[in-house]
Amino acid sequence: MYQVLLIEDDFDIRHIIKTYFEKREIQIIEACDGHQGLSLMHSQIQLVLLDIMMPGIDGYEVCQQIRYQYQCPIIFISALSEEDNQLQAYQLGGDDYITKPFLPSILYAKCLAICKRQDPQVSNIKTFHHLQIDYTNHQVYIDSQQIEFTHKEYLLLEYLTKNPYRLLEREQILDAIWGYDYYGEARAVDTYIKKIRKKLGKYQYYIQTVFKVGYLFKDGEENENKD
Repeated sequence: MYQVLLIEDDFDIRHIIKTYFEKREIQIIEACDGHQGLSLMHSQIQLVLLDIMMPGIDGYEVCQQIRYQYQCPIIFISALSEEDNQLQAYQLGGDDYITKPFLPSILYAKCLAICKRQDPQVSNIKTFHHLQIDYTNHQVYIDSQQIEFTHKEYLLLEYLTKNPYRLLEREQILDAIWGYDYYGEARAVDTYIKKIRKKLGKYQYYIQTVFKVGYLFKDGEENENKD
């Protein structure tokens, strides 16, 4: 997982970001003020999310101090929407500026894209024996033959395969794929799992059911004798 340092004095905002991000591919390291944020900064941090108005030292000063030693991207997240505030943030070394309130999904997408650009070794194609997924082009192959998936089916399969051997509860899957604003039936997950398994054909055992809880993805190595 990518490591992102979140320096924000508002507990609720930290909780929303941390909860949304860590169900996916980003680990959030929390700091409640600038001093704590600077103490937690290290070379493995791939991105900093930085508030401006905080007790002690403000985000501008924190940005300056980070820039003395580190070159990782910095995204300001602030309720200050005036042009002067944004220009100052960029002049001090900020890479982007997002005003509050914001959608966690948009912030996450922006952070993930930046983190991936910082990681030239990341592979966008993953092979699980008979199953191959091209995460860049959203393409799925079974025994080298491309299989068509709907957008939602693909997103669900991608989420499962990026969390192999990890039990994913239905509510967790709903939050990750449908979002926090989804108020439908949790059994929608089961419906899509059935559709995906049908397309996987004889390799549908890659997706394991944990009764009354959820699902987990196994790459099929232990089941090769079933082919």
